[in-house]
Amino acid sequence: MKGRRNRYEWMIALRFLLRGRGQTLLIVLGIAVGVAVQFFLSALISGLQISLIANTVGSSPHIQVLPADRLPRASVESDGNAQRDRGRVLIDERSEIHSWLPYLNDLRRDPRVLRAAPVANGQGFIERGAAVVAVAVKGLVASEGLDIYRIREKTIAGIPDLTSDSALLGRRIAERLSLQVGDKFTLRNDRGGRVFLRVGAIFDLGAAAGNELVAASLDRVRSFFAIEGVSAVEVQVADVFSAESVARDYGRQYDRVKLESWQEKNRELLTALRSQSTSSVTIQFFVIVSISLAIASVLGIAAVQKQRQLGILKAMGTTDRSASRIFVIQGLLLGGVGSLLGLALGLLMGYGFVAGTGAVFGLEVSVRTLATPIALALAAAIIASTVPARRARRLSPIEVIRNG
Repeated sequence: MKGRRNRYEWMIALRFLLRGRGQTLLIVLGIAVGVAVQFFLSALISGLQISLIANTVGSSPHIQVLPADRLPRASVESDGNAQRDRGRVLIDERSEIHSWLPYLNDLRRDPRVLRAAPVANGQGFIERGAAVVAVAVKGLVASEGLDIYRIREKTIAGIPDLTSDSALLGRRIAERLSLQVGDKFTLRNDRGGRVFLRVGAIFDLGAAAGNELVAASLDRVRSFFAIEGVSAVEVQVADVFSAESVARDYGRQYDRVKLESWQEKNRELLTALRSQSTSSVTIQFFVIVSISLAIASVLGIAAVQKQRQLGILKAMGTTDRSASRIFVIQGLLLGGVGSLLGLALGLLMGYGFVAGTGAVFGLEVSVRTLATPIALALAAAIIASTVPARRARRLSPIEVIRNG
């Protein structure tokens, strides 16, 4: 009996919608446009944000364990007095971490951490013929260090192995010095020390700074720059947005080092991402409001137009609940059909925009970006349909029939 009543309500709701084809078509198109705009904005902004984050931190550490800026006490001369310069006490600055292994082991045991590796940093000069180019030199370990910077993935020539006599060069340095895989060059440090290295591979990290990098084995760089410990321990986490909380957790435990997350270095980027998300949510909110008002107005007019039919149906035994449910079903049908058309239109708009503008980022087509506009449109349709549904529930068949 209940199933038969439900089929009856769906049949009446569908018949009402088909009778007013023009109104139905307009409201479905309105819902479709609203859903398309929501999906387009959500997928496009999400794709842009993913691209920005990947280009910013995809080929770099998310957290760095660095030496503390200064020692907690002043440097002391042989006579026991603190060193002074123009009346100010000189403080020794730390440039490396000596007891780095415990930090490395702690971080590697954390399930939130994907990889952690020690690094040694230095500033040097590559000499080739009469050309001298200043470069950043980074000492890495073969597995985790290369994976943090995605050097193996981004290698465009050669084999990215960290041997004792080879180095891996960024594309820009290789182009400036006309270096190819197998060529030899001289690397000089700021103390005048020199070492002859061979180009083992050339990589392209995309970012300008990354392509001016020289990577070599950790032990070779430590020896060349006389680094007794390491310059930093670099970390990548599974969720890039959790980097700040992870750094904060370990910052409370460690007193002799400082932890710096990628968020601290990219405050402007985070502000821009939040602004994009806020503007997208604001636009989607007003789109949903407009959809709700449109559905409520159309179904409200339909409820007035169908008063006579509803009165006859109630006189024939249709309950108040069934009469109101007819309009809720209409809202559900309008929202469902409009949402599906809107997704198709949104996909067409999105891929057309990316192809037409030559954007370097793509759409983020995921369960979230697909399901959210549909869920919001259906919710808006159902909520909006409650207004005419209440009107139909209160309708008196006697008054309708009496008034003609």
